Amino acid sequence: MGSKGIKKFIPLVGAMIAAIGLPASATEIVVHNADGEPMSGMVVYLQADATNQATKVDTIREPIEIHQYNKQFTPYITVIQKGYQLQFINDDDITHHIYSASGPKRFSFKLKKDNAQKQMLFDETGHISMGCNIHDWMSGHVLVVDTPHFGVTDEQGTVNLEQVADGHYQVVIWHPQLLSQDNIATSVGQWPLTQAMTISVAAPMADIPTQQSLDDFEFLEGY
Repeated sequence: MGSKGIKKFIPLVGAMIAAIGLPASATEIVVHNADGEPMSGMVVYLQADATNQATKVDTIREPIEIHQYNKQFTPYITVIQKGYQLQFINDDDITHHIYSASGPKRFSFKLKKDNAQKQMLFDETGHISMGCNIHDWMSGHVLVVDTPHFGVTDEQGTVNLEQVADGHYQVVIWHPQLLSQDNIATSVGQWPLTQAMTISVAAPMADIPTQQSLDDFEFLEGY
């Protein structure tokens, strides 16, 4: 290698070493129960501290879908940012009559069979539980949050929250079957994270209701 090649090579090596030495910002939050087992299907979202001057980063999202499939709400839990839309889609070959059982958004509408759809704007925060007037075992939940930083844990109890502005945040963990006040557990964290954040939830979980009919009877009169 000539002297010119060596001169070009040395700065490149220096750049590589500098890049390797840079601390990486972690994006993972891991949720465990009191026994150290991963908790899947848990909503995790961040709330900025009152003294946090970090600006929120809004992400443009397509309408989030809730399907009615095999006489179940899919997914069972949906989390959405305030001011965004949900789209209800009936994938079954029967009619559903969706309604809100509780929460800040009250609604009741029919969805005819074969991909009938209805889109709704959710402009108030809070928990909305849903049911079906025809199939009374169906239950689903919507959580509307006032933050763009949210997600649902996977089978390993992990959720990735990216593009979080630097600052101090309250980390909120929510599930309708979490047996605690307001169905939440909280922790605090300082961003950027230097490593994955692990949170242990002490409160027990109730069983998720069975999403299945006890018989094959269908009451469809008037629908």
